[in-house]
Amino acid sequence: MVKNLNIFSLDGKVAVVTGAARGIGEAISRQLGEMGAHVVMADMLDVVDETARKLGDEGLSTEGERVDVTSSQNVNELAKRVNAKHGRVDIVVANAGIAYESTTEDHSDEDWRRVMSINLDGVFYTARAFGNIMLDQGGGSIIAISSIAGVKAVRPELHIGYDVTKAGVAHFCKVAGVEWAARGVRVNAVGPGYTNTEMLQRVGLEQPEVMARWIDDIPMSRLLEPSEIAQAVAFLASDAASGITGQLLMADAGYSAA
Repeated sequence: MVKNLNIFSLDGKVAVVTGAARGIGEAISRQLGEMGAHVVMADMLDVVDETARKLGDEGLSTEGERVDVTSSQNVNELAKRVNAKHGRVDIVVANAGIAYESTTEDHSDEDWRRVMSINLDGVFYTARAFGNIMLDQGGGSIIAISSIAGVKAVRPELHIGYDVTKAGVAHFCKVAGVEWAARGVRVNAVGPGYTNTEMLQRVGLEQPEVMARWIDDIPMSRLLEPSEIAQAVAFLASDAASGITGQLLMADAGYSAA
């Protein structure tokens, strides 16, 4: 008989999700909300307000916020607003990210700096700003989104800037997770595999041979759903993962193990 499912509850928790306007970020926000958290959905896209209202209409407790994760000042201001309004921050998911398809020899300086600033700087700024709040309040959980591309060279697509940032995200979580472990703040990463987002659906339509290669390389022979990535994040956010920090949890249908 299962007696302690309350360890998965997020009732009364305040969560912040960046890159929350759509895709995996929207799915994470929905999952955390369904588990009882109030979710601050932050994005640089104005549509985040509409997405937050949509989840609110589903009965979840959400609000939209604007943030540019490439600006440490902007992220710091968001953290101050959320903390001032809610009195605490229990969960932060650093999900904002972009990718440019490019080979090493053709990757422009501008695109390199852009992907670094969003995918890696943004995770650092987010973890630092909200981590300081969590350290002051005595605990919290930070989850950053890495990727299968952070642990192996994926093919046939080529996006070296993205891949390097996602490897950096995973190692950042390992180092910060150890650094803050004794102070009650857990830091972990989730590594999604190929996920059924609008972007990958476009790839399937425009380059069906690429999609076929991906499916062939995935042991489960299918794409992940955004909800499956969200479930992995929610586990790490919950008390069920109270002894887990500094780890990279791969939610990739077996891809990285093959």
